[in-house]
Amino acid sequence: MFAEPINSASRAYLGEVKIVNDVVYFQALLPDIASVGCANTGAPFHWAFSLSSAEGPSLYRAILAAQSGNVQLAVTPAGDCAAASGVARPAAITLLKPKQ
Repeated sequence: MFAEPINSASRAYLGEVKIVNDVVYFQALLPDIASVGCANTGAPFHWAFSLSSAEGPSLYRAILAAQSGNVQLAVTPAGDCAAASGVARPAAITLLKPKQ
């Protein structure tokens, strides 16, 4: 369940999480806002995904694990804001192994 980051994605702790209808919104650092041109940098939530999407349940399990384990995560952007206007959609969430 834990991994070392493969690339130089920003490490972050999970911030606030909110679910509205079937969309999960959460706070974590955006690795590179230029890579997600539709994202609003002033938005209260940085990421959003739909629970009804193919990857939605797996992403939500990663959110729950990060929340309960208080571990850092790295979010890989999908490059769009398909789940919510102005909020980047994650393609993957990686839980990072705590440094020892």
